[in-house]
Amino acid sequence: MLKSFRRLFVIYKQFRARLIFSQVLLLISALCMIGVATLNQRLINAGIEAGNQQVILDTGINMIILAIVAGITMAGTAALAVFFSQGTAYIIRVELYNKIQTFSFANFDKFRTGNLLVRLNADVVNIQNAVTYMVMLLLYAPFMVLVAFILAFIFTPSLAWILIVVAAIVLIIMAIIVPQVFKAYDARQHKLDTVNNTLQENLAGVRVVKAFVREQLEVERFTKRADAMRKPAYAAAFRVAMFSPLLTGIAQISIAATIGVGGLQVLTDSGLNVGELITFMQYLNLVVMPLAMLAIVIPFMLRGDTSAQRIFEVIDAEPAIQNKPDAQPLDLEKVNGRIVFDNVSFAFQRPDGEYDPPALKNINLTIEPGERVGFLGSTGAGKTALVNLIPRFYDVTEGKITIDGIDVRDIPQEELRQLVGIALQEAVLFQGDMRFNLKFGAPDVEDRVMWDASKAADAYGFINNLPQKWEAPVARRGYNFSGGQRQRLSMSRTLTTRPRILILDDSTSALDVATESRVQDAIPEFAPDLTTLYVAQRISAVLNLDKIVLLEYGEITAVGTHEELMQTSSLYQEIYESQLGGGITAGLEVTA
Repeated sequence: MLKSFRRLFVIYKQFRARLIFSQVLLLISALCMIGVATLNQRLINAGIEAGNQQVILDTGINMIILAIVAGITMAGTAALAVFFSQGTAYIIRVELYNKIQTFSFANFDKFRTGNLLVRLNADVVNIQNAVTYMVMLLLYAPFMVLVAFILAFIFTPSLAWILIVVAAIVLIIMAIIVPQVFKAYDARQHKLDTVNNTLQENLAGVRVVKAFVREQLEVERFTKRADAMRKPAYAAAFRVAMFSPLLTGIAQISIAATIGVGGLQVLTDSGLNVGELITFMQYLNLVVMPLAMLAIVIPFMLRGDTSAQRIFEVIDAEPAIQNKPDAQPLDLEKVNGRIVFDNVSFAFQRPDGEYDPPALKNINLTIEPGERVGFLGSTGAGKTALVNLIPRFYDVTEGKITIDGIDVRDIPQEELRQLVGIALQEAVLFQGDMRFNLKFGAPDVEDRVMWDASKAADAYGFINNLPQKWEAPVARRGYNFSGGQRQRLSMSRTLTTRPRILILDDSTSALDVATESRVQDAIPEFAPDLTTLYVAQRISAVLNLDKIVLLEYGEITAVGTHEELMQTSSLYQEIYESQLGGGITAGLEVTA
């Protein structure tokens, strides 16, 4: 137990002196409190019963001094506890975020966005709270119990058995409850992932929910999953809440037993006086109260350990795509952009490590430098999976992909993605201004390149019509722009990096045919030797390209120009007739 939490101690290596100092202050505070309890015996026997005012005055002053020192040292410990808890949360968040940035697409298939958000927020807060209470109370409680036992055996041995019985009962109760609490907290955090994923999905798709009037369905889904989280949360909270009254009851019973047994010994003069009886009752409190503190600390520790385990699941995960130790940098200026797929197959890997059926099978294809190639096929045909293998968002399962004869796995990822620019299916923009978004991949590039890139993507006109132009604000995910505008901005951002190979993954789907045609004509003017790959659902997006690759069920069924495929491929003819049948080819120059 607490194995994962112990791994966090490496964080405190450079702050070891402060950690030790915090515990020294804690022990001084504990000793002062024990001193106050022990002075009760002198106050009563040598002061009150003997009628000695000087002893009462001196003892009272000493008790006040000890109480003040105890308060000051505990305050110092609390300040250091806050330093360690906040520092731990900061370091974990930064390290976890840095780790996430190293992940590949396959890692995000396993760790969904909602799961990662829970780890970055709720799990970090759990660890933060655990550190606070551990620094303040973890050593304090056992030290107080140990010293109280020793003093009880020295000064009141006839009553020491009561301490033993009380401690044994409390430890047995803890041994029963603590594992149940640990299990319940672990289940709660996993259910929290599900709740968070549901919430994120609903908020992201709230317009769809509204459009289909499915609010009640979403309420029912969320309620069901929230209830699934409530049950383990209730189980944990109930046991923690039950622990405190149990301890209070045990403390009251033990005090009653002490008064009964000890009082009888005082009355019969059996070796125990009033001062010793009162002092023992103080020792009894010094045993029960720290154990009650442990009742507070342990749930936080258990939650912290569960959360630490979940965080280390992410930190220990290896990026699915890694650079080879002998990966050699390329001279990007000398890259021609010839792409060869050599007997490539690919399958997605499930979170359990097993592979799904192949998404791509036996792909053999050569794309010459400067060619414009379209990939056409129905949904699920494997188009996006195919182009995602070029910049190594995923790695091939079999075969290889080369650029100018070099296996993409032999190229450092950073250089490969400078070489291969991609506008993804979903055009996501970042909160900020227009210039920040368009220069996201090349922040140091001249404005002239950004302007030319936006012209090639047919975005220059509408940007210049904005009141603030290139400093115009962009909302989160670019929601203050239309779908077509976001796609054009996404293509502008990619072109601004001046790649040697350009992949447009269905990036013109929200554009009308005329705009799409203008973009296709303008890109070669912006970069004449650019190898360009178009992934498309619409046949209009690929009609005038140099080569069209037709995919079906993860395999290439035909390759050729529009004219060639119209003569040789029945599938291509079906697509053409279904989308452009009846001569609906306005704005296009095509030959059937």
